[in-house]
Amino acid sequence: MTIANPTQSSIQEAAETLRGGGVVAFPTETVYGLGCDTFNETGIQKVYDLKGRPKNNPTIAHIHDVSVVSQLTNHWDEKCDLLAKHFWPGPLTIIVPKNNAVPSAACGGFDTIAIRMPNHRVALSLLAEVGGPLSAPSANPSGYISPTTAIHVEQSFGGGVTVIDGGPCDCGIESTVLSLVGVPTVLRPGSVSLASLAKLLPETKLSEPAAQTDSPGTASAHYSPHTKTTLVGSDSINSISNPDVIVVSIVGTPRITKHAFVMPNCPKGYASKMYATLREADAIGAHEILIETPPSTPEWNAVLNRLLRATS
Repeated sequence: MTIANPTQSSIQEAAETLRGGGVVAFPTETVYGLGCDTFNETGIQKVYDLKGRPKNNPTIAHIHDVSVVSQLTNHWDEKCDLLAKHFWPGPLTIIVPKNNAVPSAACGGFDTIAIRMPNHRVALSLLAEVGGPLSAPSANPSGYISPTTAIHVEQSFGGGVTVIDGGPCDCGIESTVLSLVGVPTVLRPGSVSLASLAKLLPETKLSEPAAQTDSPGTASAHYSPHTKTTLVGSDSINSISNPDVIVVSIVGTPRITKHAFVMPNCPKGYASKMYATLREADAIGAHEILIETPPSTPEWNAVLNRLLRATS
């Protein structure tokens, strides 16, 4: 067992490991991250190798204080300050051009860097102890369902990675990613909505890329269970009569299934339970997982984005 309670000594030990080029998983309010020193190419390589992560999929640099951005970019401007003031610490990642000190390996080979300040006391304590940024994608094998508990991380890596236990993640899905290279553009929706960003930056638009961009988590297939998984309409859910399928529904009621999960009928509640439910469904063992398609309203955009990628 490599799950550590978030004591002062465990955080100090984790920081020492990270400064030495090692890898440590830690909690955030979104999902658990697999962290390394942003400036240590040995640590970066370990993260990519452990996850089996494609080299063109960038990581997010996590910071504990806005002053740390000066280590990462020379393009932090008034727009960035405005966003940080309103949304940090919190689930918003900002993409800006990186400086020459940041290894391109930490950025998927791009000339930009993704930065955020997590809203989690354990993450902030660890970052403060390290004294600099930690690059961290989600702490799971690449393409699989993101982890929202320490046990999920333990299961993913078979005890090969130390994980600091910060309890279940509140948001349950990855951060909103906003590129400020050119017109402000949401590359990955999350808990910070397009509408709330547009209140500060009215020109902000939403992009739905079909291929990997300089944002993490934009591959067409991502967050996927091993079991075949399909999105279906409510009417289809109501007509299901199959003892070898698992159903994840909101309002639909199947007739016969191997197991049925009923999800909250609100985006925030659904998001907080989504990955844990998909992992549980995947572990049961069935021919297929059928997921009721959520509403196509803006409030559900982040959840639908993850489900579309999970079922791609």
